[in-house]
Amino acid sequence: MIAVDTNILARAIAEEDDTVSAELARSFLSGLTAERPGFITQVVMAEFYWVISRSYRFDRQSCLQVIRGLVETPTLEFDDGEGVIRALMLAEDTGADFADALIQGAVELFGVDEVVTFDRAAANRLGWRLLSE
Repeated sequence: MIAVDTNILARAIAEEDDTVSAELARSFLSGLTAERPGFITQVVMAEFYWVISRSYRFDRQSCLQVIRGLVETPTLEFDDGEGVIRALMLAEDTGADFADALIQGAVELFGVDEVVTFDRAAANRLGWRLLSE
């Protein structure tokens, strides 16, 4: 198994990126096999979402489609694949930010009682407790 960093995933999916790095990233990912799969952590998933949404300016739906494509790739494994799938479902169903949905999935997994935040959108969409000043 080979851990894959955020920048490899980002370069591989950037259609307008025809650099040597993009080609190397695409070639590397296409060379993964069931016997030697790529490994993606939750941190990489959160970073990847931020990079493609903020730097590459993918719209929300495109971001979620790209992430779903990664999850469905048989030569990729995740440190918490069920958590990523749960986050996708939460993000699609509630409109929550994918990174917030990843947090919610971990919270549910570990039986955490509540999440506190200053993020009004996350509080509204995920039922977190909003701290007010």
